[in-house]
Amino acid sequence: MEDSLTTRQVQDILKVDRITIYRMLRDGRLKGVKIGQQWRFPQREVENLLDGKASVVETTQVDPGAGFPVHCIQTIQDLFSAVSQISALVVDTAGEPLTQPSSPCAFCQLVQQSSSGLEACRASWREIARQAMTGRKFFTCHAGVQYMAAPFMDDEKPVGFFLAGEFYWQTPDAGEESGRLQCLAETSQVPLEKFQQEKRSIPVIDPSLHTRVEGWPFTAARAIQGILQERSRYMTRLQQIATLTQIP
Repeated sequence: MEDSLTTRQVQDILKVDRITIYRMLRDGRLKGVKIGQQWRFPQREVENLLDGKASVVETTQVDPGAGFPVHCIQTIQDLFSAVSQISALVVDTAGEPLTQPSSPCAFCQLVQQSSSGLEACRASWREIARQAMTGRKFFTCHAGVQYMAAPFMDDEKPVGFFLAGEFYWQTPDAGEESGRLQCLAETSQVPLEKFQQEKRSIPVIDPSLHTRVEGWPFTAARAIQGILQERSRYMTRLQQIATLTQIP
C-alpha cells in the first residue's frame, strides 16, 4: 500500500496551515482519503506538489455547488436591474454564468432563441471576462450592444465579474447596425424584421448620465464582495471549531 501522510505532516512539508490543506482538498489540488475523523494523503500526491507538477499557490474558484451564495447574489443582481433598468449577469473569471440574467432586453432574448445566438452570447461573455482580467471595463458583444464589467474578489483573489449591459453607450452608426442585424438574421434564421423591431428595446444611455451609470456596476460588485467576505469569515470560524474538536 502506498505510504500516506497525516494532515499535520502535509502541513509541515508544504509549509501551509490546516485551512489551506482543506481548501486544496476542495478545489482538487490535493487528493486524500478520510479515515474516521482523520484525513490521510498519498505521499506521491504531496511529492508531486513539491516537484511542481501541481500548484501549491492558492487560487479561488467559484463553485455554485459548493456554498457559493447564488440566491443572495441573484437578489442583488435583480434589484440592480429593477432600479437601473439595465440588464445584469454575474459570471466567473472564465466568463461562465453564475446567475440567471436579470431583465434581459427583448433584442437579446431574440438573439438567444437560436442555439447559434446563445453560443455567440456565451462566447462574448467569455471574451469580456478575459479582457476584464486586464483591467478593461467597457465592451461590445458580438451583437453590437455594450457591457460594463466590474470585478469582485474573494480572499483577495478575483473570482468573477458583475456585468451590466445590453445597452448602447451612444447611438450606433446606422450602417454598421444594419449590417449586424442582417448577419444575425442570416445566422439565426430569424426574419430580419424581428431584429429591426426588437432593437428598439436596447436602451441608449444619455451622455449626461454616463459618469453616474459608470459607477453602478462597481457598487453592485462591492456588495457581492461583502457577501463573499462574510461567507469566508463564517466558513473559517466553522473550520476552526471543527479543528478544535478533532482528535489528533
